[in-house]
Amino acid sequence: MPDKTPSVAIIGCGFGGLGAAIELERNGIDNYTVFDRGSGVGGVWRDNTYPGAACDVPSPTYSYSYELETEWSARFGSQPEIKAYLERCAEKYGVLQKARFDTEIVAARFDESTGRWELEIEGGEKVWFDALICATGQLSRPKIPDLDGMGTFEGDHFHSARWDHSVDLTGKKVAVVGSGASAVQLVPAIVDQVSELHVIQRSPNWVGNKWNHRSNRRVKWLMRNVPGLSRLQHNVEWAWYEARVPIIFDQFDPLRGGLHEWLKYKIRREIKDPDLRKAVTPNYKVGCNRVLLSNEWYPALDRDQTTLHAKAVARVTPAGLVLDDGTEVDADVIIWCTGFTATEYLAPIDITGRDGRKLHTEWKNGPEAYLGITVSGYPNLFMIYGPNTGSLTNTIIFLLEKQARYAREAIQRIAKDGGWIDVRQDVQDAFNEEIQRKLSGTVFTSGCPGWYHTEDGKVVAVWPGSHIAYARATSKVDFDAYEIGSVSADA
Repeated sequence: MPDKTPSVAIIGCGFGGLGAAIELERNGIDNYTVFDRGSGVGGVWRDNTYPGAACDVPSPTYSYSYELETEWSARFGSQPEIKAYLERCAEKYGVLQKARFDTEIVAARFDESTGRWELEIEGGEKVWFDALICATGQLSRPKIPDLDGMGTFEGDHFHSARWDHSVDLTGKKVAVVGSGASAVQLVPAIVDQVSELHVIQRSPNWVGNKWNHRSNRRVKWLMRNVPGLSRLQHNVEWAWYEARVPIIFDQFDPLRGGLHEWLKYKIRREIKDPDLRKAVTPNYKVGCNRVLLSNEWYPALDRDQTTLHAKAVARVTPAGLVLDDGTEVDADVIIWCTGFTATEYLAPIDITGRDGRKLHTEWKNGPEAYLGITVSGYPNLFMIYGPNTGSLTNTIIFLLEKQARYAREAIQRIAKDGGWIDVRQDVQDAFNEEIQRKLSGTVFTSGCPGWYHTEDGKVVAVWPGSHIAYARATSKVDFDAYEIGSVSADA
């Protein structure tokens, strides 16, 4: 079959989907369409507009390596800055002209006779592509607990990722349910605005210092005009964060112990109330959840108008919340900082592979993939930010770029030879057995709370190693690991 430019569908236009589109564009594959259910570029950085929203990875590394930004206002970029950066990248590389926003893909079906994917758009429209890249992300579907009385609350309530800007919090009694990354940012941002602030904490998190030095006109000028300076900044930040990898391994418990004591010292330094200190101190190892960064979280909890409740919510009432110890919390507004359905990869898209197999049925005991990118039985489907590729020690953007490159190289093979490629089941099984073996020697299997596990305790979200190791593993597509399928010329 002669070379041809394959048609590619990309689902999602956050960092992962946009990066995949740019990877194709930069390598001469311009027959692609990006679908996103939202109204524009940005993904999680488009949707999360709550007060204080910002990145907890230094912006010099939380950028595409080929498109370094020099205009960050501080070391850690804010949500509006990051969203604007992604919009500039989409415009510069011509992705906007090939994007369909406000368009939700509800189903994808592989047709073995044609070697193509049929995508169904909400409303019934169907479109066909030679390859499919799914970049729906881990943090795209907010999770609100299904509690008794949810429909009875008489005030306003919303998830932090769907912030209702029409609600004025001034002088209100506000309950924030959750104490994770979003809460750590928004609680300090609203504490001075409200009359009472109730933080409902089921499990505390380790919180470190955020060394967020501000930039200025002189620094920005130097970054723009001194050759190689922005690249040097990127590389130094990247290397510093990569050096944190040992904290996830059990064999480095002494090193983790030092960090453990430092974080406890931060609690003692920033909180006066001894009971509150005890309540915010986790009982699990540092490193098994992402260490959050904030200089304002603990002081905000220690304010007179703030009450921390180290309990779970039992039910919702017209006036507020009832906790599992019977405590009643009156509230005018409830803000759900209860996370996302992070282990339900590619949901709620109904994905059908070869022989009618269903992806989410096969993943009922936890998602698995080869390199987090391809899944046996689903040819020409590539994932960005798939199972076991989450990053806790360095920038996820690095991993997304490696995945986009891997998918692009595979698509180039499809363009050259036609047909389809499908990772062999034995290869996928061996890879996941090795992943779980490596995870057994990490903090992730030591009783960590959080969303890196399935309900049965299988770790499906994080990569058990360094970013360098992942780059090596994905540096070249080993086509011997794949079954190669052909289709008739008439298909």
